[in-house]
Amino acid sequence: MTKKCATEKSVRNFGITTRPHANDGLWLSGVLFLCQAVNVWNRDNHGTSLDYKRSTILSFGLALQTVWIFISLRTRRFQRPTGKLLYSCTSIGTTSFLLWVCLKDNVVFVSVSAVLGITLYNWIYFKMLKQLPKSFTLGEAAVVGQGVTIFAYYAFLQLPRAALDSGPSVNQDVMHLVLQIILTGIGTIITLCHILPFLRNTVWFYLITIVIASGTALFPIFGKPTILLLFQFILSDTNRMLVIALYMSLLILTSFFVVYQINGQTNANTATRKIFHIAIVLVFLPGLWSQCTLLHLASGLMLGLLLMLETARVIHLEPIHSSLDTAVRNFIDEKDAGPVALTPIYLLVGCSLPMWLHPVPCDLTDSAGRNLPKLLAGVLSVGIGDTMASVCGYLVGRHKWPGTNKSVEGTLASIVSQAGTMFLLYWLGFIHLNTLRAATTGAAIIINALVEAKTSQVDNLVLPMVTYIVLGTA
Repeated sequence: MTKKCATEKSVRNFGITTRPHANDGLWLSGVLFLCQAVNVWNRDNHGTSLDYKRSTILSFGLALQTVWIFISLRTRRFQRPTGKLLYSCTSIGTTSFLLWVCLKDNVVFVSVSAVLGITLYNWIYFKMLKQLPKSFTLGEAAVVGQGVTIFAYYAFLQLPRAALDSGPSVNQDVMHLVLQIILTGIGTIITLCHILPFLRNTVWFYLITIVIASGTALFPIFGKPTILLLFQFILSDTNRMLVIALYMSLLILTSFFVVYQINGQTNANTATRKIFHIAIVLVFLPGLWSQCTLLHLASGLMLGLLLMLETARVIHLEPIHSSLDTAVRNFIDEKDAGPVALTPIYLLVGCSLPMWLHPVPCDLTDSAGRNLPKLLAGVLSVGIGDTMASVCGYLVGRHKWPGTNKSVEGTLASIVSQAGTMFLLYWLGFIHLNTLRAATTGAAIIINALVEAKTSQVDNLVLPMVTYIVLGTA
């Protein structure tokens, strides 16, 4: 029996069915922590807040917990209650100790942080794998579960202070808090629908959505309701409104493309689906250069919208279920084997992750500035590299990498297109590269192209993080 078959048999004992035609992805257990660690390393001389350092240490604890979970899934000894208690206590103790030693936090705070963080992650991780069969590999579930847990912990640290304080501190990003409360509201709706099945009824769903949306809109951030802060931000800058108009135009054009594809009554192929990659590149490039805060906010709001729409599709919410289901089935990816369509969400998340993970993504001019190469990790690897690899592989791919259906020609196209894009941005003066940064960028491009060719994990989720880690070392 191969190691993969043995693992599949073991996870079935837990009621878990992983995504087919993919390996476990166990190497993803610490990727999110490494993304945060390269920021705390602080080679770019950007300040990392105390809350960010706390979340980074918790991220390490979650990575350690993931390793223990993987061991327990393969070893019967750790599947016993005493074994589970032992490895959970190890992760909690390590996280608490690091928070106490590194950041000098008090014992009660570090204990509560570690216990709540590890416990929440355990619950999310196994719930996703059991309730959404065939949707994740073990590694993909780890990345998603860790990401949700870190977001919840960050909101736990910041939102109470925002509600009680009279004004923001010098480095406080108010729009980041606005986004946190909006996504927290959406997460609450989705969680309640999971816990309370009667809320999946159409009338009850709309009712709970209205109630939580109203509470979110009126939530006080430094004494002002969230909705007021949001509108003040949007209407306070003419250029910002012009960029919003550009985004809306792209959204309308993409919607027309979806309708056209559906009316053609043919399922989209790999090359056709890459139109969404091109659209997201057109959104992110101008946003990162001139309206960084708006892009940060808009990407989070779009994530919330996609999550709500997918929830509506899964619970058969009328009257929009049939239209959503038709669109999803037309553009569904072969990796969407489970009950939910995650690939479109992963595309947005992958391109946005570098911006979400960076402690200070926007400078005083509301541009990515010196951080632009690192914040382009998602756009570069997924929006450009993966797109060119798929299209060229589909059209002219003849020589396959051993053990995969990915072509050597596609990989070369990925490398050339990414390198060409970075050179063009450098030539136009949008980015500045010294020898070290140029070499690191080249290494990141080659590594993400090779990972794309060989991995069976979802490209949209994995490639941006791998690229971000490499770029973060320069």
